[in-house]
Amino acid sequence: MSPGETGDLFSRVRPREISVTELTRLLRVAVEPRFKDVWVAGEIANLRRQSSGHLYFSLKDDGACVSSVLWATAARRLPFQPRDGLEVVARGSVEIYPPHGKYQLVVTELEPRGAGAQALALQQLKEKLRAEGLLDPARKRRLPFLPRRVGVATSPTGAALRDFLRVLGQRFPGLPVLVAPCRVQGEGAAATVAAAVRALARAGCDVVVVTRGGGSAEDLAQFDDERLARAIAACPVPVVSAVGHEVDVSIADLVADVRAATPTHAAQLVAPVRDDLAEQLAARRARLLRAARRAIDARRDALRAMKAELADPAHLVSQQRHRLDDLSHRAEAALRGRVRAERARTEQARARLGRQEPRARIRALLRRGEDAARRLGAWQARTFPRERLRLERLAGRLEPANVAKLLARGFALVLKDGRALRASGEAAVGDALRLALAEGWLDVRVEARDAGADPLPSRGGDGPPGTMGLADGGPLIDNGNPVRRVETEDE
Repeated sequence: MSPGETGDLFSRVRPREISVTELTRLLRVAVEPRFKDVWVAGEIANLRRQSSGHLYFSLKDDGACVSSVLWATAARRLPFQPRDGLEVVARGSVEIYPPHGKYQLVVTELEPRGAGAQALALQQLKEKLRAEGLLDPARKRRLPFLPRRVGVATSPTGAALRDFLRVLGQRFPGLPVLVAPCRVQGEGAAATVAAAVRALARAGCDVVVVTRGGGSAEDLAQFDDERLARAIAACPVPVVSAVGHEVDVSIADLVADVRAATPTHAAQLVAPVRDDLAEQLAARRARLLRAARRAIDARRDALRAMKAELADPAHLVSQQRHRLDDLSHRAEAALRGRVRAERARTEQARARLGRQEPRARIRALLRRGEDAARRLGAWQARTFPRERLRLERLAGRLEPANVAKLLARGFALVLKDGRALRASGEAAVGDALRLALAEGWLDVRVEARDAGADPLPSRGGDGPPGTMGLADGGPLIDNGNPVRRVETEDE
């Protein structure tokens, strides 16, 4: 019996093969349901924020690193800004990504480890607003001395409004107050307070008070909202923030123009005491009346003194008439003297003009012009022929250097790599040269050359008998005839 018939008892059974896709699917089925909701603590690293709003990062510790992703919908709900190096606790599910064969943690919640997310978010918001200048004391506005209308944004049923109105009524009864009802705690309260602030500004209030009573940190958290802070900063009239007790400091307190410790304190800051104002007004009225009486008495005394010094009006008029007559005589005398002086100057000018006799001066100038014209003609007759001869001699000397005429007479200019050759020793057999002629040019190759000093053809060159190389700046010739074979670069 052959081994093929009975089989090999010691042969290894080969398992069934599976594809990569099937293996990944099996891993997903085994891993993802088990780690559907896990909390993972680690440090953020390699944080990347996409334009879509998705956050990609890694969670790492001393022993391992896992890729993580926080989709944009969840990232927008974060109360703080993640950054590299921040210790966090992430909640999410493990997901295997088949195209890359890797697993990642899909994060649904993220909060700082140690310090709470709310504290970190508050600190980051303070830094952001401070960088934009919204917390700068220089932008704070002063409260009006006596507002015509006070706006209050608060809960209409809270004790803060009652305390504010009670103190305001005691200090200045009858001062108009406009209340914009809003929620001061709970989800969405910040948006209602911001809307109330904008409504009070549109209603023409001179000052806006944002207030509520004390409470826990959770109750006052809505006053740390960024939207409310920006609404207070954008309010066109001064804003007073009176939120919580004196120890409670919110973002609204920092952005507002004035911070009040309590609603009662806000009422004291907004309006003065009317009775005190009345007393001050009465005192100033009395001072004004006394000052007016003193001024009137002083003016009356000055008038009496001036009246006592005032003389008879007829005498004063007579004095002024005499003064006017004297001024008239002096003016006439000055005018006559000025006329006499101008007449004398005119006579002197007429005498000088007669002595000058302009017609004689014109004749002299004409004679000078004629003399100058004769001298100029004589100079031209002497100088122009001499200069013309000089130019002709110079042109004759330059004529032999006219390259165009030399080329027209049958000479050629030999160029190698754009440089003119002066001796056959500057070229070697086989070099490509260019011959510039009177009309056009030729590309040639050297077949032979004569290294002697005599530029005429000879048989002492490097090439075969009966040939020669390049003349010094002239064409290729052999015994006075053109070279039998001229090889171009195309050949």
